[in-house]
Amino acid sequence: MKISLYKERKMTECLEATFDFLRANRRVWFRSALLLFLPLCVVNSFLLFSSYDMDRIGMNASPHFWMDNFFDRMDDYPLSFMVMTYVVVWMVFVQVFSLLLANEDSADGVEGMSLKELRPRFISTAKCSWYLSLVFVALLILMMVPGLNILVAVCMVPLALLPALHIIERLNVANAASKALSLGFPIWFKLAFNIVLVSLLGLYVFVALFLPTLFLQWMMESLSTSQVHELERLFVIATGFVFTILAFFGLYVVSSMVVLLCAFHYGSSSEEKDASSLEGEVADFGNEG
Repeated sequence: MKISLYKERKMTECLEATFDFLRANRRVWFRSALLLFLPLCVVNSFLLFSSYDMDRIGMNASPHFWMDNFFDRMDDYPLSFMVMTYVVVWMVFVQVFSLLLANEDSADGVEGMSLKELRPRFISTAKCSWYLSLVFVALLILMMVPGLNILVAVCMVPLALLPALHIIERLNVANAASKALSLGFPIWFKLAFNIVLVSLLGLYVFVALFLPTLFLQWMMESLSTSQVHELERLFVIATGFVFTILAFFGLYVVSSMVVLLCAFHYGSSSEEKDASSLEGEVADFGNEG
Protein backbone atom coordinates (compact mmCIF):
# COMPACT_ATOMS: atom_id res chain seq x y z
CA MET A 1 0.00 0.00 0.00
CA LYS A 2 1.48 3.32 -1.10
CA ILE A 3 0.99 6.27 1.24
CA SER A 4 0.97 9.55 -0.68
CA LEU A 5 3.02 12.41 0.75
CA TYR A 6 1.08 15.22 -0.93
CA LYS A 7 -2.42 15.11 0.51
CA GLU A 8 -4.32 17.57 2.68
CA ARG A 9 -4.53 16.07 6.15
CA LYS A 10 -5.80 17.13 9.55
CA MET A 11 -3.56 16.92 12.61
CA THR A 12 -4.65 13.39 13.54
CA GLU A 13 -4.49 12.30 9.89
CA CYS A 14 -0.81 13.30 9.68
CA LEU A 15 -0.18 11.11 12.71
CA GLU A 16 -2.16 8.26 11.15
CA ALA A 17 -0.26 8.63 7.87
CA THR A 18 3.03 8.32 9.77
CA PHE A 19 2.04 5.00 11.34
CA ASP A 20 0.41 3.81 8.10
CA PHE A 21 3.66 4.46 6.25
CA LEU A 22 5.60 2.51 8.88
CA ARG A 23 3.19 -0.41 8.71
CA ALA A 24 3.17 -0.45 4.91
CA ASN A 25 6.99 -0.38 4.74
CA ARG A 26 7.92 -2.03 8.02
CA ARG A 27 10.48 -4.49 6.65
CA VAL A 28 12.49 -2.02 4.59
CA TRP A 29 12.14 0.57 7.38
CA PHE A 30 13.55 -1.85 9.97
CA ARG A 31 16.38 -3.07 7.71
CA SER A 32 17.42 0.49 6.87
CA ALA A 33 17.29 1.38 10.58
CA LEU A 34 19.63 -1.51 11.38
CA LEU A 35 22.02 -0.39 8.64
CA LEU A 36 22.07 3.30 9.58
CA PHE A 37 21.40 3.37 13.33
CA LEU A 38 22.84 0.21 14.88
CA PRO A 39 26.53 1.18 14.44
CA LEU A 40 25.74 4.56 16.04
CA CYS A 41 24.02 2.81 18.96
CA VAL A 42 27.12 0.70 19.57
CA VAL A 43 29.39 3.77 19.52
CA ASN A 44 27.10 5.73 21.85
CA SER A 45 26.89 2.82 24.26
CA PHE A 46 30.67 2.47 24.18
CA LEU A 47 31.07 6.17 25.03
CA LEU A 48 28.70 5.67 27.93
CA PHE A 49 30.20 2.47 29.32
CA SER A 50 33.81 3.47 28.81
CA SER A 51 33.34 5.91 31.71
CA TYR A 52 32.21 3.22 34.16
CA ASP A 53 34.57 2.12 36.88
CA MET A 54 34.01 -1.64 37.14
CA ASP A 55 35.81 -1.80 40.48
CA ARG A 56 33.12 0.40 42.03
CA ILE A 57 30.37 -2.14 41.30
CA GLY A 58 29.41 -3.76 44.58
CA MET A 59 31.71 -1.51 46.63
CA ASN A 60 29.23 0.92 48.17
CA ALA A 61 29.08 2.95 44.99
CA SER A 62 27.23 6.22 45.10
CA PRO A 63 23.59 6.01 43.96
CA HIS A 64 23.07 5.97 40.19
CA PHE A 65 26.80 6.29 39.52
CA TRP A 66 26.33 4.90 36.02
CA MET A 67 24.16 7.81 34.92
CA ASP A 68 26.25 10.28 36.94
CA ASN A 69 29.33 9.11 35.07
CA PHE A 70 27.43 9.40 31.79
CA PHE A 71 26.78 13.11 32.35
CA ASP A 72 30.34 13.59 33.60
CA ARG A 73 31.49 11.95 30.39
CA MET A 74 29.43 14.43 28.37
CA ASP A 75 31.10 17.29 30.24
CA ASP A 76 34.57 15.81 29.72
CA TYR A 77 34.09 14.96 26.05
CA PRO A 78 31.48 17.39 24.69
CA LEU A 79 32.92 17.23 21.16
CA SER A 80 32.44 13.45 20.96
CA PHE A 81 28.79 13.69 21.94
CA MET A 82 28.15 16.66 19.66
CA VAL A 83 29.66 14.74 16.74
CA MET A 84 27.47 11.74 17.58
CA THR A 85 24.40 13.97 17.76
CA TYR A 86 25.26 15.41 14.34
CA VAL A 87 25.72 11.96 12.78
CA VAL A 88 22.49 10.64 14.31
CA VAL A 89 20.49 13.60 12.95
CA TRP A 90 22.14 13.12 9.56
CA MET A 91 21.35 9.38 9.42
CA VAL A 92 17.73 10.03 10.45
CA PHE A 93 17.39 12.45 7.53
CA VAL A 94 19.00 9.93 5.18
CA GLN A 95 16.65 7.12 6.18
CA VAL A 96 13.39 9.07 6.22
CA PHE A 97 13.81 11.06 3.03
CA SER A 98 15.42 8.25 1.05
CA LEU A 99 12.39 6.07 1.71
CA LEU A 100 9.93 8.92 1.11
CA LEU A 101 11.50 9.89 -2.21
CA ALA A 102 11.72 6.27 -3.34
CA ASN A 103 8.11 5.80 -2.32
CA GLU A 104 7.02 8.79 -4.40
CA ASP A 105 8.94 7.54 -7.43
CA SER A 106 7.63 3.98 -7.23
CA ALA A 107 4.09 3.00 -8.19
CA ASP A 108 4.09 0.19 -5.61
CA GLY A 109 5.93 1.90 -2.75
CA VAL A 110 9.25 0.83 -1.26
CA GLU A 111 8.35 -2.26 0.77
CA GLY A 112 9.49 -4.63 -1.98
CA MET A 113 12.82 -2.88 -2.51
CA SER A 114 16.12 -4.21 -1.21
CA LEU A 115 18.72 -2.07 0.53
CA LYS A 116 20.96 -2.57 -2.50
CA GLU A 117 18.30 -1.00 -4.72
CA LEU A 118 17.94 1.87 -2.25
CA ARG A 119 21.70 2.47 -1.92
CA PRO A 120 21.87 5.18 -4.65
CA ARG A 121 18.99 6.98 -2.93
CA PHE A 122 20.78 6.78 0.44
CA ILE A 123 23.95 8.21 -1.10
CA SER A 124 22.23 11.08 -2.91
CA THR A 125 20.22 12.00 0.20
CA ALA A 126 23.34 11.88 2.34
CA LYS A 127 25.14 14.26 -0.04
CA CYS A 128 22.38 16.87 0.06
CA SER A 129 21.66 16.67 3.79
CA TRP A 130 25.04 16.48 5.55
CA TYR A 131 25.26 20.25 6.10
CA LEU A 132 21.57 20.45 7.03
CA SER A 133 22.33 18.41 10.14
CA LEU A 134 24.81 21.10 11.20
CA VAL A 135 21.96 23.63 11.17
CA PHE A 136 19.89 21.58 13.60
CA VAL A 137 22.84 20.82 15.88
CA ALA A 138 23.54 24.58 15.97
CA LEU A 139 19.88 25.22 16.86
CA LEU A 140 20.10 22.64 19.67
CA ILE A 141 23.17 24.45 21.02
CA LEU A 142 21.37 27.80 20.84
CA MET A 143 18.50 26.32 22.84
CA MET A 144 20.92 26.00 25.77
CA VAL A 145 21.76 29.72 25.70
CA PRO A 146 19.81 31.68 28.33
CA GLY A 147 17.65 34.35 26.75
CA LEU A 148 17.58 32.60 23.38
CA ASN A 149 16.15 29.24 24.39
CA ILE A 150 12.49 30.22 24.29
CA LEU A 151 12.77 32.03 20.95
CA VAL A 152 14.73 29.15 19.39
CA ALA A 153 12.28 26.58 20.77
CA VAL A 154 9.34 28.47 19.23
CA CYS A 155 11.09 28.72 15.86
CA MET A 156 12.20 25.08 15.96
CA VAL A 157 8.60 23.92 15.48
CA PRO A 158 8.03 25.43 11.99
CA LEU A 159 11.68 24.79 11.12
CA ALA A 160 10.90 21.09 11.51
CA LEU A 161 9.58 21.42 7.93
CA LEU A 162 13.00 22.63 6.73
CA PRO A 163 14.48 19.18 5.92
CA ALA A 164 11.56 18.26 3.66
CA LEU A 165 11.72 21.58 1.83
CA HIS A 166 15.47 21.35 1.35
CA ILE A 167 15.73 17.66 0.41
CA ILE A 168 12.48 17.14 -1.51
CA GLU A 169 11.98 20.55 -3.14
CA ARG A 170 15.73 21.14 -3.50
CA LEU A 171 15.55 24.65 -2.07
CA ASN A 172 18.71 26.12 -0.61
CA VAL A 173 18.82 26.30 3.18
CA ALA A 174 17.91 30.01 3.38
CA ASN A 175 14.89 29.70 1.07
CA ALA A 176 13.85 26.44 2.71
CA ALA A 177 14.00 28.08 6.15
CA SER A 178 11.94 31.04 4.94
CA LYS A 179 9.30 28.79 3.41
CA ALA A 180 9.31 26.52 6.48
CA LEU A 181 8.48 29.50 8.69
CA SER A 182 5.69 30.65 6.36
CA LEU A 183 4.19 27.16 6.14
CA GLY A 184 4.88 26.16 9.73
CA PHE A 185 3.64 29.06 11.82
CA PRO A 186 -0.02 28.72 10.68
CA ILE A 187 0.03 25.07 11.83
CA TRP A 188 2.32 25.70 14.83
CA PHE A 189 0.05 24.19 17.49
CA LYS A 190 -0.88 21.14 15.42
CA LEU A 191 2.74 20.49 14.53
CA ALA A 192 4.01 21.07 18.07
CA PHE A 193 1.37 18.78 19.58
CA ASN A 194 2.23 15.90 17.26
CA ILE A 195 5.99 16.39 17.71
CA VAL A 196 5.64 16.35 21.51
CA LEU A 197 3.33 13.33 21.39
CA VAL A 198 5.70 11.19 19.30
CA SER A 199 8.74 12.46 21.23
CA LEU A 200 7.15 11.30 24.47
CA LEU A 201 6.73 7.90 22.86
CA GLY A 202 10.47 7.94 22.13
CA LEU A 203 11.24 8.80 25.76
CA TYR A 204 8.98 5.96 26.93
CA VAL A 205 10.70 3.47 24.59
CA PHE A 206 14.15 4.57 25.74
CA VAL A 207 13.29 4.34 29.44
CA ALA A 208 11.54 0.97 29.02
CA LEU A 209 14.55 -0.54 27.24
CA PHE A 210 17.01 1.05 29.70
CA LEU A 211 15.22 -0.23 32.81
CA PRO A 212 17.03 -3.63 32.83
CA THR A 213 20.36 -1.77 32.91
CA LEU A 214 19.20 0.37 35.85
CA PHE A 215 17.88 -2.71 37.65
CA LEU A 216 21.21 -4.51 37.30
CA GLN A 217 22.97 -1.38 38.52
CA TRP A 218 20.76 -1.17 41.59
CA MET A 219 21.18 -4.87 42.34
CA MET A 220 24.97 -4.75 42.14
CA GLU A 221 25.20 -1.55 44.18
CA SER A 222 23.34 -3.27 47.01
CA LEU A 223 25.98 -6.01 47.29
CA SER A 224 29.20 -5.85 49.25
CA THR A 225 32.63 -6.38 47.78
CA SER A 226 32.90 -9.98 48.97
CA GLN A 227 29.60 -10.88 47.30
CA VAL A 228 30.60 -9.69 43.83
CA HIS A 229 32.89 -11.75 41.61
CA GLU A 230 34.75 -10.58 38.55
CA LEU A 231 32.56 -12.64 36.21
CA GLU A 232 29.45 -11.12 37.75
CA ARG A 233 30.86 -7.64 37.18
CA LEU A 234 31.56 -8.51 33.55
CA PHE A 235 28.06 -9.95 33.14
CA VAL A 236 26.47 -6.76 34.48
CA ILE A 237 28.54 -4.56 32.20
CA ALA A 238 27.90 -6.76 29.13
CA THR A 239 24.15 -7.04 29.78
CA GLY A 240 23.85 -3.33 30.47
CA PHE A 241 25.79 -2.61 27.28
CA VAL A 242 23.37 -4.69 25.18
CA PHE A 243 20.25 -3.12 26.69
CA THR A 244 21.74 0.36 26.26
CA ILE A 245 22.28 -0.39 22.57
CA LEU A 246 18.63 -1.44 22.32
CA ALA A 247 17.53 1.71 24.19
CA PHE A 248 19.45 3.99 21.82
CA PHE A 249 18.14 2.05 18.82
CA GLY A 250 14.55 2.50 19.99
CA LEU A 251 15.21 6.21 20.57
CA TYR A 252 16.64 6.70 17.08
CA VAL A 253 13.79 4.82 15.43
CA VAL A 254 11.26 7.03 17.18
CA SER A 255 13.33 10.10 16.22
CA SER A 256 12.95 9.05 12.59
CA MET A 257 9.20 8.79 13.20
CA VAL A 258 9.20 12.43 14.36
CA VAL A 259 10.97 13.50 11.16
CA LEU A 260 8.55 11.40 9.09
CA LEU A 261 5.61 13.03 10.88
CA CYS A 262 6.99 16.49 10.04
CA ALA A 263 7.37 15.40 6.42
CA PHE A 264 3.68 14.51 6.24
CA HIS A 265 2.80 17.89 7.78
CA TYR A 266 4.95 19.45 5.05
CA GLY A 267 3.12 17.41 2.40
CA SER A 268 -0.25 18.47 3.75
CA SER A 269 0.65 22.18 3.93
CA SER A 270 2.34 22.09 0.53
CA GLU A 271 -0.70 20.43 -1.06
CA GLU A 272 -3.06 22.91 0.57
CA LYS A 273 -1.05 25.96 -0.52
CA ASP A 274 0.61 24.91 -3.79
CA ALA A 275 -1.35 21.85 -5.00
CA SER A 276 1.95 19.97 -5.24
CA SER A 277 0.44 16.65 -6.28
CA LEU A 278 -1.33 18.29 -9.24
CA GLU A 279 1.90 19.98 -10.31
CA GLY A 280 3.65 16.62 -10.16
CA GLU A 281 0.99 14.96 -12.29
CA VAL A 282 1.24 17.73 -14.91
CA ALA A 283 5.03 17.39 -14.97
CA ASP A 284 4.78 13.61 -15.38
CA PHE A 285 2.24 14.04 -18.18
CA GLY A 286 4.57 16.46 -19.96
CA ASN A 287 7.46 14.01 -19.62
CA GLU A 288 5.33 11.21 -21.03
CA GLY A 289 4.33 13.41 -23.97
